[in-house]
Amino acid sequence: MKTKQLLILGAVFVVLAIVVIVFENPFGKTEYEKKVEAAMPLFPDFDKEQVTKIEIIATDGTATLVKQDSNWLVASMDNYPADSEGVAELLTKVGEFKNTQRVSTNPEKQAEFEVDSTGVEAKLMDVNDKLVAHLFVGKTTPGFLSSYVRPANSNDVYVAQGYLQSVFNKGTRTWKDRTIFDFNKGNVTELNISSPEETIELRLDANGTWQMLKPDASAVKATEVDTLLTTLSELDTDDFAEAKDNLAEYGLDTPESVISAALNDGTTATLYIGKEAEGKLYVKRDDKDIIFRLFKSNVDRLIKKSETLKAEDPAPAVETE
Repeated sequence: MKTKQLLILGAVFVVLAIVVIVFENPFGKTEYEKKVEAAMPLFPDFDKEQVTKIEIIATDGTATLVKQDSNWLVASMDNYPADSEGVAELLTKVGEFKNTQRVSTNPEKQAEFEVDSTGVEAKLMDVNDKLVAHLFVGKTTPGFLSSYVRPANSNDVYVAQGYLQSVFNKGTRTWKDRTIFDFNKGNVTELNISSPEETIELRLDANGTWQMLKPDASAVKATEVDTLLTTLSELDTDDFAEAKDNLAEYGLDTPESVISAALNDGTTATLYIGKEAEGKLYVKRDDKDIIFRLFKSNVDRLIKKSETLKAEDPAPAVETE
């Protein structure tokens, strides 16, 4: 019996010792921890606030982004508003690059890591077109959780966290801002949906409750309306269409469906929905010329049926003695 108790106590001691080693680290910092603390930025003088121009050179083309006032534009695409979150992520990543893990100094291996012309080249410049950072972003590491990067003025190749190719090169997705609508759904007071099948009118009553006026007067499912408003108020495009003068080619001269939200400041957010092609429908705001494309599944989240929105009839009361 005593032997069994000693074994249990011994096991407990071992577990406690492991916990102390893991959490207290009595032997001091690991070599990797020391290396991380001593690491230097790849671009020591980099200040993202100084960057006013970014040039991304990839095998599928070159994208040029410029900063005007506090806004980023895609200069290579007629100064279309740029994806501000994407630009911010790129700038943050460049500032975070450090020399923690160097994997090569051999220039002959640059193609192997794709940190040459086979990868993505990024030039970040200030207001005087002076380079503040110039680098190559290569392929992902075998673990897919990090990527290879190389400062353009060095043969040193380093490992940096993240799948960086998608951060620096947007490809066919482009650097364009994909926002269609961005407003506070809580400011919507009216919602109208017109489709070939029916016309739906929803209104917010004096008690702040949504009611259906058309096609039938009815209470509605609050969760369904809330989900619809969330989708509309945060709507991003899945793709962009080529600009054309003749909207009939997209079915937007006489839209098949329309969804419109009236806000309490007197403004409206109206989306016209046209033809479908290759699983995506052409759509546009009523107040802009840009033609967007949405997957049919995303359009279906907007053009709801009245039967989906109507509240279920309450169950009949059961008489009791």
